[in-house]
Amino acid sequence: METLKPYLVEEVYEAIEAINDKDYHRLTEELGDMLLHVVMLSVFAAETKKFGIEEVINSISSKMVRRHPHVFAKGKAKTKEEVWMRWEKIKQVEAKEYKGILESIPQSLPALYRADKVQRRAARVGFDWDRVAGAWEKVHEEMDEIKSEILNPKSETISKSKIPKLKEEIGDLLFAIVNVARKLNIDAEEALQQANSKFMRRFSQIEKKLHKKKMTLEQMDALWDKVKAAEK
Repeated sequence: METLKPYLVEEVYEAIEAINDKDYHRLTEELGDMLLHVVMLSVFAAETKKFGIEEVINSISSKMVRRHPHVFAKGKAKTKEEVWMRWEKIKQVEAKEYKGILESIPQSLPALYRADKVQRRAARVGFDWDRVAGAWEKVHEEMDEIKSEILNPKSETISKSKIPKLKEEIGDLLFAIVNVARKLNIDAEEALQQANSKFMRRFSQIEKKLHKKKMTLEQMDALWDKVKAAEK
């Protein structure tokens, strides 16, 4: 099972890429690859008498029925917030011991995805900004804290002793930016991937010129602006 982990992650990202590209023929193939991993892992587990594919299917089926009494039983829920609150309460009963609502979020998730998931879980119990403006003010607060550490008139370089603090503050800034994206219903991970692709596309134009001659930073900046303007 351990040897399949990196390939399992890779297949999920390839499926996401197909969705982003709206390439449904490729998505069909990628979902098949994901299904193959589910089957293989289940076969490996069955060989050591841990569980089989039937138990995997029955587990998710019964979980969805159990945790959605407003759909499959006599429970009632008028809003999605009530649905989430009921889901968490049922989950706690099933666990038989109290666990925080954030504990089940995998640490192996990409950082931006994980930040978004952490914030959404906290929001379910009302720990959230009423308006996006509040989240945006937090971004500026975190930026000011970094600025005060970097723009020190007494020193032109950043001392090594400041790096741990700056690392913490930059983490807080990224977390705050994810919060703003979430409030705007923007997927922060997708937004950053889009920015990555845009940078790579524009930089490739500079790289073509670099193969022919050396360029100064000012020349590269000028070319960057030219490529950027051409795209607009």
